[in-house]
Amino acid sequence: MRRLDRIRTSGVIVAAASVALIAAPNALAHDAVIGGSPANGEVLEEFPSTLSLEFSGVPQDGFNTFALSRVSDGQPEVLYSGEPELDGQWVSLDVPSGLDTKPGDYRIGFQIVSSDGHATKGMTNFTYAPAGSEVSPVDSETAGESGESIVQPENLDDETQSNMNLILAVLGVVAVAGAAFAALARRKKTEDLEGDLGEKE
Repeated sequence: MRRLDRIRTSGVIVAAASVALIAAPNALAHDAVIGGSPANGEVLEEFPSTLSLEFSGVPQDGFNTFALSRVSDGQPEVLYSGEPELDGQWVSLDVPSGLDTKPGDYRIGFQIVSSDGHATKGMTNFTYAPAGSEVSPVDSETAGESGESIVQPENLDDETQSNMNLILAVLGVVAVAGAAFAALARRKKTEDLEGDLGEKE
């Protein structure tokens, strides 16, 4: 292989590998909940007047919505939904007075436009247990750790599949690049060996 061809081939491989390295983090860049008020899994004696979630990025304006639901026997009942206000990484929705807020488990469902422009859905949970009530906190396996975003898998099927396809494509590019480098090295070694034998003859 001529030296110019080797340079061109190396340049193409390096460029492909660079694109793969840049694309990989972007595939998993959707914003996640990192905090909130009420916090995920928190037990409250007073019902919150505002629902606030803090995200790992700065959500964009667009189709953003919160839904407050009461969970009874594992089935959520939507009490109120609306478009939240954005303030940096914080997204908040005021809870109107007059809601039928009985003691029990509640869910904050959300859909936001992530900082990367993709729609992200999920939920967090809290328990309303005023003094004197007999209410058990949200089950830890359902709520997760405080501040963790609980995502409903069905909400993100298309997005998750898209991410997996991109990751597989990136891995494919890296594998091809590695194979090309190995082939190039073997060919160069063979050419060098043939050159040495030619000189000896």
